[in-house]
Amino acid sequence: MITASGLIRPLRKEEGFYVFVNCPMPVHVEIRSERYETEEFDAGMQDGKAVILKKRLRPGKNYPLPAGTTCVTGCAEPGTVIEVAAEESSGLWRLFSDYHSEKLPESMELFNPYEKQLEGRRFFILDKDEKNGEFFEVKQQESRSGKIVLEHALKHSYKKAGTKIYECSMARTDRDGNFTIPLKIRSRDEKKILCRIREGEKVRSVQIFTGQQNKWNPAE
Repeated sequence: MITASGLIRPLRKEEGFYVFVNCPMPVHVEIRSERYETEEFDAGMQDGKAVILKKRLRPGKNYPLPAGTTCVTGCAEPGTVIEVAAEESSGLWRLFSDYHSEKLPESMELFNPYEKQLEGRRFFILDKDEKNGEFFEVKQQESRSGKIVLEHALKHSYKKAGTKIYECSMARTDRDGNFTIPLKIRSRDEKKILCRIREGEKVRSVQIFTGQQNKWNPAE
């Protein structure tokens, strides 16, 4: 179910899009589904034009995951955001140019040879010396290029050479504190891989096995 400001229902187009008409701006949008996590966000105007926002829904606890899906499961405080970046996902993504946290804090250019849609995707960036690492989300993308606008500026600058970028998955713990996060793993071979897991402001390095559910305890 999708509603705007709690009352307005959208029109569903044949292509699968939901369109709201005659909405007072800004508007609060809420998306609820039995299979996906609830998503809430505000939409408004920028320079007199409506802002296009693409939201990627995250699988919920009732989502039917295929057998052999690599997952991280666990329990934390209810409402906690958990993010997982698998080292196996680093092959495709890297910086196309240096990122400057002070000069252009919300702008970044990624190497995107396959012209993938990047809006709404989340990544983990790690510098060459593995001293600085941060999670970030892509807010907007220039056409299908790698030029992107970040949801929030990063704290550190990153050089093109040697910087690693991992695509990540996230979830918010339910009312009981439980979470299940399926990961995008390209390899079908069973192996141990390194993950960076963020719980609140803490980031930990954890070894997991592909092709199975991995129980993770934030208290350890």
